[in-house]
Amino acid sequence: MRVIIIEDDALFGEILQTFLEDNNCTTIVAETIAAAKLQLKTSQFDFVLLDNHLPDGNGIHFIEHIKTGIPFDRPPPVMMITADENQNVMLEAFEQGADDFLVKPLSLDLLWQKMLRVKSLYEKEAKLKEQAQHLSSMLNKQEQEEQLARYVYEHVASTLSKDIKGVDTYLQSSSSFNGDVFVSDHAPNGNLFVMLADATGHGLSAAISIIPLVATIKAMIRKGLSLAHIVHEANTKLCKELPDDKFVALIGIEFKFNSRNIDLYNGGMPDIIALQHDKSIVRYPSTSMALGILDPEDFEPSITTIETHSVKNLFYFSDGLIEQQNSQNEEFGMDRVIALIESSDDREPLLSRVVNHFTVFNEMLELQDDLSICDLQVEVLMDAYLCESNRPKPTNSGKVIASIKLSGGLIGSSDVVGCFDNLMRCLDVPGDIRQRAFTIFAELISNALDHGILNLGSNLKNDYSGFADYLMLKEERLGKIDDSEELDMTFTYAPSSNEIGFSITDSGSGYEFNVQSKMEDGALSGRGLSLIKQLCKSVEVSPPGNQTSVVIKREF
Repeated sequence: MRVIIIEDDALFGEILQTFLEDNNCTTIVAETIAAAKLQLKTSQFDFVLLDNHLPDGNGIHFIEHIKTGIPFDRPPPVMMITADENQNVMLEAFEQGADDFLVKPLSLDLLWQKMLRVKSLYEKEAKLKEQAQHLSSMLNKQEQEEQLARYVYEHVASTLSKDIKGVDTYLQSSSSFNGDVFVSDHAPNGNLFVMLADATGHGLSAAISIIPLVATIKAMIRKGLSLAHIVHEANTKLCKELPDDKFVALIGIEFKFNSRNIDLYNGGMPDIIALQHDKSIVRYPSTSMALGILDPEDFEPSITTIETHSVKNLFYFSDGLIEQQNSQNEEFGMDRVIALIESSDDREPLLSRVVNHFTVFNEMLELQDDLSICDLQVEVLMDAYLCESNRPKPTNSGKVIASIKLSGGLIGSSDVVGCFDNLMRCLDVPGDIRQRAFTIFAELISNALDHGILNLGSNLKNDYSGFADYLMLKEERLGKIDDSEELDMTFTYAPSSNEIGFSITDSGSGYEFNVQSKMEDGALSGRGLSLIKQLCKSVEVSPPGNQTSVVIKREF
């Protein structure tokens, strides 16, 4: 991998350069934006590591040039590496086009893993773009070439939707290509996303409009982002990549199993129909524009939240269902759909009932538009979630207490943070609190090892020269940990209170746990301790400082 490091601190740049070259990368260091522009103009790079505060400007404002102003077919992914912890800075970086963000001081191993992950996602997205371009070039070619294009598209579309019990879907294309597509997947916190997208028109041109949506939606779901965030990112991508006369209508559903809620988004689609247990109907009309019309700064997704206990089925579809005309030029219509749903019973699946009546109505005529229908059986989905989570019935009772004690050389070589993360996954701890707990565990365990057992002082990290000495001294002492040294960790989780407790005791002589309310710019140490205070409900340090206990509470 060929990497350009845009960093004005020579020592830190050298540390990054040495580490990356040890991982078989070819690196160039540029200390200013001007020097970076020259390198990017004359050389091709696979990855950009970018500092924010540079002598001739802010790195954030240089991202757009990297993405759009260099003479290559495809710009490289950009990862910001900066001492800025302000979330507004992170948000601005992503809005400018950054692919990821790391705050100094950082773990070089984490940096490498993030680089590999970003590059992998970047390559997959580039491959999908290439497939879309390939499909577009085949639009006016002969039937044999169109068949090949259809095969490529269907292969891509088949990866979007998983076979999930309780999610019944029906798709029928009006031509060789379908401009409607379903996307379904589970987020890291267990939430289920089921989305139906309908591109302008039908056929190949509509199918191509859908393709740019693929990588964005799948990647955002995998990152555990909310429905509103996913919709906003999808709109941003379509605004950039679709012609002005193309747009995509979208229905997005997010099942929040833990809170027993469902988030609904309807942008430019027919009403979402909720069949209640008492056979009544509640309709949720479109409350937002279709994607790809409004500029990102003007687009505000409207999300409706409903509770799962009152809903039996969520039924939604593309306009190809209600606008289809029979031989008497009569539309199937929304009223007919409502009547079929209201008169349904458990003897026939709701989706089958609607499709069978539609088939009779249509008299085998050709479809005037692509047809997609989805029936979400809420009770079935809730029961399946509880079963898969090994929870036979909804309950918040119980408590988990787990302890791990390490001694000797295993202290420095064991992935205890990963161990606790796997435990939380097995316990189905919600994703948001699990992610915060992971950050806190990593910092506390690092502090206990570095300052407690290895007896390394934070004052060594007052500048980058001292920071390098700190890393060398740590590596030396890791190889000399005595068998008498111990690291004792206790984890507790109580679902009823949505709280995680974590206590860590090291065999060192103790260290000063001084959490500052505000870190000075450029500080190389202490930021992790400040972060712990911000993320925890309570932090308690027992004298002489070799035992720390924290309580982490879910925010909602």
